Amino acid sequence: MAATRPRTTTPEGREQRDRILRAALELFTAHGFRGASLDAVAAAVGISRQGVLHYFPSKTHLLLGVLDLRDELSAARAEERARAGNWDLAEGLLDVVSHNQREPDLTRLFTVLAAEGVAPEHPGHERFQERYRHVRTVLTQAAREAQESGRFRADIDPAIVATLLAAVMDGLQLQFLLDPEAVDMVEPLAQLLKLLGGEQ
Repeated sequence: MAATRPRTTTPEGREQRDRILRAALELFTAHGFRGASLDAVAAAVGISRQGVLHYFPSKTHLLLGVLDLRDELSAARAEERARAGNWDLAEGLLDVVSHNQREPDLTRLFTVLAAEGVAPEHPGHERFQERYRHVRTVLTQAAREAQESGRFRADIDPAIVATLLAAVMDGLQLQFLLDPEAVDMVEPLAQLLKLLGGEQ
């Protein structure tokens, strides 16, 4: 199910929709999808519940809208790096975790919703399944190219490398969110990437 777009194309309508999404992002981050109500989102924006439903016909549509917002922010950052040229897998992943460390609210949102999304009945379950499949596919191809160019050791299946990298990044996020003063996400990943590159 795709998140619905606003039922008005006026600048005011787009601004209101964005305010709703930002409020939902904060509340989903703090309380999870199930713990945050449409009434709470409406109150945070200063409108009625029906005002929220005018833009998002259900709470599920609102969740998908929030996930779309997060993806749009991530995609914009990836495009910025791509335009700069010379994209490198290791540098790209380190940039991602560095950015996530600087944006703990977005990182917390993803972690909370992904944890809830393991339940098959959760409205975001299929979305997170698709996301992780896409991540593994992209990382597998990038790892294969890194192996072919000699930047990664070639004795590990690139699909295993992809799964390992995704798991480590998620695990670092969780530990960072639980104890941000003690856990740095960047350096452990940097050390893993050195090992994958054959460095001792």
